[in-house]
Amino acid sequence: MIQSLETPTAIVLGATLILLAASIAVMATRPWPAWKALLNHPTPAGGLLRRSMPRLLVLMLILNLLIWMGERQGLYRASAAVALLSFGDCALAFLAFWRTAGVMDAEYRQRMRNASDLAEATSLLMAIGENASDPIFVTDTEGRLVFANPAMLRLMGLTREAALQHRASELFADAHGVDMIERDAALVMRDRASVSAEHTLRLPEGERTYLTSKSPWLDSEGRLRGVIGIGTDISERKAAENSLRAREANLEETIARRTEALRNMADHLETVREEEKRAIARELHDDMGAALTSLSMHLEGTYELFPDEPKWAERRAKIQSLLQSVVKTTRRIQTELRPTMLDLFGIKAAIHELADDFTASSGIACETSLPDEDITIGHKREIALYRMLQEMLNNVVKHAHATRVNIVLDVDEDRIALAVRDNGVGITPQQRDNASTYGLRGLHERAAFMGGTVRIAAGQNGGTTVAIELPLADNASRPIEAE
Repeated sequence: MIQSLETPTAIVLGATLILLAASIAVMATRPWPAWKALLNHPTPAGGLLRRSMPRLLVLMLILNLLIWMGERQGLYRASAAVALLSFGDCALAFLAFWRTAGVMDAEYRQRMRNASDLAEATSLLMAIGENASDPIFVTDTEGRLVFANPAMLRLMGLTREAALQHRASELFADAHGVDMIERDAALVMRDRASVSAEHTLRLPEGERTYLTSKSPWLDSEGRLRGVIGIGTDISERKAAENSLRAREANLEETIARRTEALRNMADHLETVREEEKRAIARELHDDMGAALTSLSMHLEGTYELFPDEPKWAERRAKIQSLLQSVVKTTRRIQTELRPTMLDLFGIKAAIHELADDFTASSGIACETSLPDEDITIGHKREIALYRMLQEMLNNVVKHAHATRVNIVLDVDEDRIALAVRDNGVGITPQQRDNASTYGLRGLHERAAFMGGTVRIAAGQNGGTTVAIELPLADNASRPIEAE
């Protein structure tokens, strides 16, 4: 055995085995992550050669072992074995290095193509950045500027060398604008999501407003590198918006003034009309009432002069009936012009009287639900509620075809609510929203003038509910719920 190891084949086999063992020993001196990094070396040759060498040694060891075993079996002489060893090792080395060279050439060509594509993309991005009219900038995670296109440099009024590696607080003098910029950048890096915001900056050329879109800058492994931003100058648009907003404010102010003037005029006209009605009602009560009373007294004395005949008795009855009709008509007109009960006893008594007259004239049952305590809501609100109640009851007579009406009055600390419910045919949305119905429009106008609201809705069991709410003071009101 010792002699067999002294043959050339055994010597070559031993040398190959020693080289393989040395390679394994060297690899064992480094941890596997370090060897993994070396095997994946970014250079075209380093990693490939490190992967090829152990494989070549293993193949040479196997080939040498086979030749040595053939020599031991006597298949050929030692001189032939040496030739086979030389030829086989050279062939394996040639094939291994030929394949390695081919792989290296392919990797090199791929890297050249990638470099060409990268150079073209970089050139395109640089051209876009250089010629873009909108400011483009890139900052790192510390907020330092690492890229700025010419538009961004012109905005700051600085050269590239003076601007790079500086924070926004060092580039802009406007502290408020800088705070907004840094806050948006921190939000982008925290959420790793794009953000769009308006920034107003005080620049050397004046105050300008920019709409800036910021996105996270991530590397190929997804690590955060900083923030990429693109700004658009919207100063002119903001100026136009501000001008339009100012015009709208002036228009609203003008409309408010004119509306207030119209409301004051309407209030004055309503006051004058009510005073005229009151004067006419007073004249009817004083003059016409006194005249009718005097006429009735004179007729009583005249009746005694009539002959005691049937035809004169019949005429006397007609005269009395006609006189009573004139008195009732006069009182009805007087009440419609100016309800005496409202002036003397307030809104509760006036509603009771109006409900009784409504039942007597229309034949529709009318129930009232009024507060037990006395109500003090002011003369204007009393007359407004009374007139609106008159309009609602007239609508019931004309359109509802109802047999029963409920009037509910409710008063709390800051509002008074009046609701009229009937069991009639109801109201359709088209009828409710019809602008040509002056009765409903009058209700809305009266309530709006007093700062109140009107709600018209179908009742739960049919019919219609009209609910009016007026504030007891000059404040905004909330609508009451109609059942």
